[in-house]
Amino acid sequence: MARSLRSYRHEAERLRAAGRSYRQIAVLWRERYGLNSRVAYRLAHGLTQADVAERWNAQWPDPTTPKTAKTISYWEIWPAPGGRTPSPDTLNKLAYLYRCSAGELLDGEDYSRLDPANSVELDTEPTENAQVDVGPPPANLIAASGIRAVTSETVDGFEALTDTYRQADYRSGSRRVTTDLAGHLRRMLQVSDRATSKHTQRRLMQAVGDAAQLAGWLAIDGQGYEQALGHCRLALSVAEKINDRALHAYTLGVISYVHLHAGDGGAALRVLDTAKEMAARDVPPAVTSWIYEAVGEAHGLLGERRPGSAALAVAERRFDGVTADNTPSWLAFFNADCHAARLKGRCLMRLRQPANAATALNEALELLPSTFVRERSGTLIDLAQVHVQLRQIEEACHLAAQADVLARRTQSERNRRRLRELLVDLMPWAHLESVRDLHRQVLLN
Repeated sequence: MARSLRSYRHEAERLRAAGRSYRQIAVLWRERYGLNSRVAYRLAHGLTQADVAERWNAQWPDPTTPKTAKTISYWEIWPAPGGRTPSPDTLNKLAYLYRCSAGELLDGEDYSRLDPANSVELDTEPTENAQVDVGPPPANLIAASGIRAVTSETVDGFEALTDTYRQADYRSGSRRVTTDLAGHLRRMLQVSDRATSKHTQRRLMQAVGDAAQLAGWLAIDGQGYEQALGHCRLALSVAEKINDRALHAYTLGVISYVHLHAGDGGAALRVLDTAKEMAARDVPPAVTSWIYEAVGEAHGLLGERRPGSAALAVAERRFDGVTADNTPSWLAFFNADCHAARLKGRCLMRLRQPANAATALNEALELLPSTFVRERSGTLIDLAQVHVQLRQIEEACHLAAQADVLARRTQSERNRRRLRELLVDLMPWAHLESVRDLHRQVLLN
């Protein structure tokens, strides 16, 4: 199912509100949606092909050969059959319209200086002690006492800020954003009775629920499981109040991960049984697919390969129905192939199907953006576990060493703990130099 321009435009508006430049949005969408650069930049501006042609003709009028939507389409299709090669002059003019570098489209001059948001770049690789830059503070960061009425635009700002914290967590780890997210959540709760309409009130409550479940994830990453459960209980309360079955089911799935990380597959399955009942009707396929992947992991922890494989098969079938338009914004990451491959690989690893797991995890590493530092670390750990299952110990140590560097960068207690557990699995090969080196790196440095 093709994604609508309106959907892209809405996402672009949210990203711009969070301080993203057009370049950052285009890079993100190339990786997430497989768009070519010319299409990605056009959509980042919320333009149709006809809009681009109209702006071109206004800027460089040519009564004899005016540009049309079909002209823009030819340039976007290239180099596929039916496309036409854009000249360097064409690329320079498109770059001017898109406020980017012509070289990013193919070749030419750089007009990205015309985009004021480029002064704040969010996709830079952080150093070990770097502070997280979540972009310029939105207007809604004023104290709750200064917000007399919560309008639809106010909620837009709340949602954009939550997404900014989510992206910062991917890049730099939960410790860097936990305090700020807690303050953001507290502020929304303080103004939760000031919505200007019932529709805005519902959106505000959904924003609170999203921030609460995200806070739960951050607590899980820091191994603060009681705190995670507290945040999840808040998200569940909100979901029940507004009858949001998708948020309710997803939050139960988050709770199941508290048990999965504790190695208790049975407790995870009990929670997930309720989540499956909740997701049985009127819930987006992204939510049900994600829940069944968690079910597969839980069965894997219990050594139950047959029901685990069956659950994974259901997850894959449900994922076939996932589109950007039918996926909640707080689960938008699951719409990307990189995350689907990552979760599938982890489930297959739990089910001790190493050959298939290796294929999925290697695909995930190829697709994951470099800015998703913690996810890359976790995926490398999963792949290292797979190579232990295959008794390919040298490769397992090599992958684990890379994962440790990234886990330290994001200060992820969850991934550091998983690396220590991997060392236990490697004890039968403790005589190997590669295992000894990994032991020193993980435990002694």
